[in-house]
Amino acid sequence: ARARFPSAVVASSESGDVMKVKTLQVLWHEKKPVLSVDFDPATGLLASCGTDKEIKLWRVGEDAEGNPDVTHEETLTAHTKTVNCVRFSPGGDALASGGDAGEVIVWRRPGDKTKSHVNQHGDPTSWKTSAVLRGHSDDVQDLAWAPGGIGVVTGSVDNECIVWDVLKAKGALRLQGHAHYVQGVAWDPFGEYVVSQSGDRTVRVFASRGMGATHAMLSARWCKHVSCQKVLKSTEEILDPKAADPNAAHEKATDETQKPQRAPLFHDDTLQSFFRRPNWSPCGSFLAVPAGVFKEHAGAETQHATYLYARDKFHRPALRLPGIAPAVCVKFSPVFYDLRGPGGRPTTPQKDKETALTALAAANVTATDTETVAVETTADAGVLVGDLKKSDTEKNQPLFDLPFRVLFAVCTVDTVAVYDSSSDQPIAFVGGLHYAAITDAAWSPCGKTLVISSSDGYCSVMQFTEGEIGVAMDPAKLPAHLRKLTPAARALAAKEAAVAAEVKAKAAAEEAVAKAKAKAEVKSAEAEANKTGAEAAAATETDAEATRIGAATEAEPPAPKRVAPEPVVAVGEGAASAMVSFECRDQKRVAPTEVNEGETHPAKVPKRVAPTAM
Repeated sequence: ARARFPSAVVASSESGDVMKVKTLQVLWHEKKPVLSVDFDPATGLLASCGTDKEIKLWRVGEDAEGNPDVTHEETLTAHTKTVNCVRFSPGGDALASGGDAGEVIVWRRPGDKTKSHVNQHGDPTSWKTSAVLRGHSDDVQDLAWAPGGIGVVTGSVDNECIVWDVLKAKGALRLQGHAHYVQGVAWDPFGEYVVSQSGDRTVRVFASRGMGATHAMLSARWCKHVSCQKVLKSTEEILDPKAADPNAAHEKATDETQKPQRAPLFHDDTLQSFFRRPNWSPCGSFLAVPAGVFKEHAGAETQHATYLYARDKFHRPALRLPGIAPAVCVKFSPVFYDLRGPGGRPTTPQKDKETALTALAAANVTATDTETVAVETTADAGVLVGDLKKSDTEKNQPLFDLPFRVLFAVCTVDTVAVYDSSSDQPIAFVGGLHYAAITDAAWSPCGKTLVISSSDGYCSVMQFTEGEIGVAMDPAKLPAHLRKLTPAARALAAKEAAVAAEVKAKAAAEEAVAKAKAKAEVKSAEAEANKTGAEAAAATETDAEATRIGAATEAEPPAPKRVAPEPVVAVGEGAASAMVSFECRDQKRVAPTEVNEGETHPAKVPKRVAPTAM
């Protein structure tokens, strides 16, 4: 049976083409919650992950009727628990995923295309595990890549962030200070700021300052000087205008002995979402932070909001965007768009104000929300806009002084609003897409497709036309420092870096082979020389020994010959007298020769000479 989905409330432009929105009825992750999605800037593949422990790659296209559709390409299996976040590197050459096991897996396409790789199901895949980063003691909730893909920052349930050196596959430093789960992280496209958002109602902005700012990112000196530069948590509370004596209340609040009351900027940990995912604009000009709250004054009701902070100006928000539900993530399109001319803002065709209000009622918007999200109508058309009333002239004024426009989607638990930097009013709005909370969103590299994931196990696709979002700016018109930040430029840079790395690795391998060969030749020559030297030394030693023996033989005097004794023989009557004579004889011996110290050859011990018979 096909799944039934809630009826969506859609508002978009009045161009000839109509924005297409469709919740795709495919088994993304076995009907289990889909927790994150992201597009590959190089190939346009869509990656998704969820509680089924797998990462799936999809090709986003259109069906025969021209409606959004997806085709499954690959499945990556290595995680042992739920996968909470998946992100492609800026150049698309790597993929990082983090989940409930507390580990981060880095995937890469192998350089050798001839070798086949398979997943745990036995299916072929073009990606393989490159590194496994372990350091968190609990679930990884979110992650973000550093510019150039050299590092990753992760946020975890252990209340900490870790900055990883992906090339060395090890942690570079820990970012601490949060008192609750870290539910979102973002890395400045220029590498200066790292931002983390937590359930403790704070956003921390980290940067390397002092001597570290002049050193390469992730170097030891850079890491040593990283510190928290600003904590975004509260603003001065606005006094209730209905107070009995506003002046007295103001004097009391500004008294030197009492600090003025502060109002929190963000939701507490009761927010019904696992994620609070901030995002930087592709130009790095401002930071968008979800899960905001706002009170017009101390006695007013709390409203939902998304805050935008200008770069280097974190003391107060530059813009507040109201919402009808808590915002859980913000996602910028990677494309830069041309500025619109006067009157170029798109509007949504509506028959009348009553029709728009009926649509809002279908999305279960309360009366209070209707005041916040009002409907302005003209003679021909109306548009769903926010609560900030402005004249037509004010609406045409850009919010930020930029030579281009950027688009971003603000996703609440049940709505999606698309804004551009030229106005504080959405250019598109969709509500009631899913039965469960929205978890993440991703823009395609061309900037015309937006994919939204949900805990109900399905994803929705929004497709725009140039009449609705405008024309992409020619990269040649961009400032020089921004041309390298376009998806095509990042993918090309990653490809060139991969080619350069391959050439370097090949050269290093050839050099290693040459060194090994040279070392072997030197060793062989030394062995041959040692062998020849040993033989020559042996021959010389033999000759020397022979010479020594010969010299010793010539120098040694001849040994004295033994003189046979002359026995005394007597027989008969003369035997007795012979015996007496023999006992009285003088024994003659040869005296030993004296040995002199200066002689080369010592004299031998003289041999005994038998005595001569008398």
